[in-house]
Amino acid sequence: MKPAMETAAEENTEQSQERKGCFECCIKCLGGVPYASLVATILCFSGVALFCGCGHVALAGTVAILEQHFSTNTSDHALLSEVIQLMQYVIYGIASFFFLYGIILLAEGFYTTSAVKELHGEFKTTACGRCISGMVSANLAILAKLTSYLRVAGGL
Repeated sequence: MKPAMETAAEENTEQSQERKGCFECCIKCLGGVPYASLVATILCFSGVALFCGCGHVALAGTVAILEQHFSTNTSDHALLSEVIQLMQYVIYGIASFFFLYGIILLAEGFYTTSAVKELHGEFKTTACGRCISGMVSANLAILAKLTSYLRVAGGL
């Protein structure tokens, strides 16, 4: 059973929460948002959209230039058109990967910032924040190893 002082303090906290109203509650919630992570996510998504749009238009323009200026019949550029179409699908795949990666980074920003820790009332990292940070670090290490391996194997 709890002591009378703790019960009274909890009741006072609940009463003060009820008196604060919606505005103060919203201000407290908005104080816990990691704005730098939000801006970075918006920039990441806009960069991915720009990459997709520009890549698609450039590859479609390449096909149009090939058809207009360099080929006399469709069999001349059939293979190249298929390769260009595959490259467009690769662009969409890369875009979906970066979309998911942006969401993961946003979640990491939410779970590892001190603003969220202040909302929870404890100054320790959350288990979810540690897990997401570890996953992001492991993914970056794997991508770095893969990139270095491909450079060595490709002779670059």
